[in-house]
Amino acid sequence: MSAVSARRTLVTGASRPLGVELVRQALMRGDKVYAACRNPARVPVLADLRAEFGGLELLALDPADPSSVAEAVPVLESLTDSLDLLVLAPAEAGPHETLASAERDEHLSSLTGTGLTEHFRRHAVAPLLLVRTLLPWLIKGDKARVLVVSSWLGSLTGKSQGGDYATCASAAALHMLTRTVAHDLAEEGIVVCLGNPGNYATTPDGPAFRVPVEDAALGLLMQTERVTRDKSGAFVDWTGAERAW
Repeated sequence: MSAVSARRTLVTGASRPLGVELVRQALMRGDKVYAACRNPARVPVLADLRAEFGGLELLALDPADPSSVAEAVPVLESLTDSLDLLVLAPAEAGPHETLASAERDEHLSSLTGTGLTEHFRRHAVAPLLLVRTLLPWLIKGDKARVLVVSSWLGSLTGKSQGGDYATCASAAALHMLTRTVAHDLAEEGIVVCLGNPGNYATTPDGPAFRVPVEDAALGLLMQTERVTRDKSGAFVDWTGAERAW
């Protein structure tokens, strides 16, 4: 990408701390950014970033809501005909999800099939379908890349204790779907990176053992650019270290 042509980057999940920071870091490096979340008007920090930086557009988009995706497509068409980077940040909670229901589906004694299925749909299936929807933009991009943000909880090798049923199962499925689509997108020259942001802190006064969220976000963006075509679909930390599947 030349200096006169800013990288076009779309970030989903832009209402959550990591999503916001990914937007900020992309803007700081000079990208033209499309920040997508369910209701951008309810995320004041996005308005602040738009005032601070040029090149930020806000897009109402919930990847897990087909009607929201359908409404967002013509809006995105009016803004750009191509994308150079698609960042699928951690998904927003569903409009009717509560902390109690999310906690319920992490334990064997209380989980429900409906809860597990909805979690799988929102956190594993929806990202894949959004990649497919945005493929025409990526094909027209300049050496386009896709970053799918996940976590070590999706590692089968790293699963050494019980619990976290919904989170671990959905993350593991997301990993397989990402690895699979990486092979298909290779035909179009699109590189895919599955990134782990680590245990990051969302506030400056977070625990000392946690990675500052700005370091995690910047690291993910940097590692995505470094993944070579033959490594497309790799699962890496924000530091670049490969993670166990």
